[in-house]
Amino acid sequence: MKPDPAKLLGRPPMIPAVCAGPGIPGLVSVLIPTYNRAYIICGAIDSVLAQTYKNFEVIVVDDGSTDNTRELLARYGDAVRYIYQPNAGLAAARNTGLAAARGEFVALQDSDDLWLPWKLEGQMAVMAVDERIGLCWTDLTAVNPSGQVIRERNLRPAYSVYQRIRFEDHFNTSGMLRDVWNGCPEALRDTRYHFGDIYSAMFLGNLVHPPVSLMRRSHIAKAGGLDACYARTCEDYEFFWRVSAHGLGALVDAPGMLYRVEAGDQLTHPEMMVFLARGNLQAVRDRMKPGGKEIRLPEAVIRDHLLDAYQWLANEELQSKNGRWSSAVACLARVLVLKPSAKTAFRLLTVVLLPGPLWKLASDLRQRLKRQTLARA
Repeated sequence: MKPDPAKLLGRPPMIPAVCAGPGIPGLVSVLIPTYNRAYIICGAIDSVLAQTYKNFEVIVVDDGSTDNTRELLARYGDAVRYIYQPNAGLAAARNTGLAAARGEFVALQDSDDLWLPWKLEGQMAVMAVDERIGLCWTDLTAVNPSGQVIRERNLRPAYSVYQRIRFEDHFNTSGMLRDVWNGCPEALRDTRYHFGDIYSAMFLGNLVHPPVSLMRRSHIAKAGGLDACYARTCEDYEFFWRVSAHGLGALVDAPGMLYRVEAGDQLTHPEMMVFLARGNLQAVRDRMKPGGKEIRLPEAVIRDHLLDAYQWLANEELQSKNGRWSSAVACLARVLVLKPSAKTAFRLLTVVLLPGPLWKLASDLRQRLKRQTLARA
């Protein structure tokens, strides 16, 4: 049975030790978890095999698929290491891949996205600039299921933390890709890379899109694997945040992959928002526990972001069919403890605590007003 994120707030982490030893020098272990994605996974694998950087291994972890994934992947022979496990969730599947990885470097890929051919080679060139860089990622291009481009550069619009930070405060070193990569393609010669200590910035949200990430094995070993308590969402955010505590983070500022959006089987589907909000709050609380690395942000910024995390979860718990009334009440109460003057939380808590029929009437009215507002927009 998978852990319930709503019951895990305040729970001890479940973080396995992974990536022991130095790994094979220069080898990149590419980990692709999958679940019933036989209809699309070959494109993701083919995009890895087409990389201009050739020193890699591909590990596909099948998390209990019931389709023909196993038979389909058999055609790749030794080019793909296939590992099957009973369904246990994304965090567990990635941990299985980390346990099997042999490389000095580890890259994550999803089973429905496409890497551009230069991605690994460009990232490896930036990794070589400073051995303290433990985590490197690129921008991404969003495409719909038909392959049409939705947004050429989607990293900053998709990850709102980029609007909450002063970029130069956390990425204080930069350079040109052409200066660190011999044979840099003409189209990328004016691409910049940036790196710095991103740990504090990660408090305000995830900076890293998982399938464009490349990590140094030694940094993963220090951080540990993914926390299996994050059974549905945010396991990557919490994991990258821990990795960033042990080294620097680097962004290659050009799209390195085609990211599929608007698909019904993705974790970004609207029905998953309540799970995202739960995971986000848990990650923030975990990093605020005593004994961790210092978060170097103003105290007011830290408090306000924590309040926002509680408020977001309360809203999602109330609006989602997967939501829990008791969790919403607890979150709103916590907001008022931290900030008694929070009028929005007070008004919402007052409405939530109404008797059943009145609560339903208020909820229906709220949804009707929301639809009317959207219709006028």
